[in-house]
Amino acid sequence: MNTINVCGVVVFAKPVHLKAVQQQLEVEDGVEIHAATEDGRLVVTVEKEDQQQTGDFLHKIQALDHVISASMVYQYFDQVSENEWEMAS
Repeated sequence: MNTINVCGVVVFAKPVHLKAVQQQLEVEDGVEIHAATEDGRLVVTVEKEDQQQTGDFLHKIQALDHVISASMVYQYFDQVSENEWEMAS
C-alpha cells in the first residue's frame, strides 16, 4: 500500500518579497502554487509521503525569509493499492 497525503496551505508573505517566496516554494518537490495575490497571499498544495513530512515541510515554509505565516487549511490522507498508485502516476 502507498500513502496519499495532500494538504492545502495558505501562505502570507511580505508583498515586496512575494516573488522570492514563490521561487523558494516552486523548487520544492510536491509543491504547487495555485494562486497569488498582490497583497502577499499564496494558495499552495503540498504532497508528501506521510504526515510527518507534511508537518516538517509546513514548519519549513513558516521559517522561510519574508513569510509572515503559513497555515494548513485542508488535508487529505489515504492508503491506496499499488494498482491505484500506478494509475494515478
